[in-house]
Amino acid sequence: MAKTVRTSGAYTLQPGTEVVTIKNGLQFTPVAFANLPGSPANGMVAFLTTDGAGATKNKLCFYETTNTRWSYVDDGSAVATS
Repeated sequence: MAKTVRTSGAYTLQPGTEVVTIKNGLQFTPVAFANLPGSPANGMVAFLTTDGAGATKNKLCFYETTNTRWSYVDDGSAVATS
């Protein structure tokens, strides 16, 4: 895989294997539920500051099309929408 350095915009990883190695980690921009993408793709990840009910969360979450919802990475539970 070619080495690409970007300072903004979306990344699409298309590795030749099923494993992507991140050497130095990822930094997510914290986002409130109201500012999550309106049409998320399966597997999108976000660092959620507050859920849809306004409760403080500060947790990593992901979008899953199986249940059509955002879920928390730590336990798979649904993110409150209101």
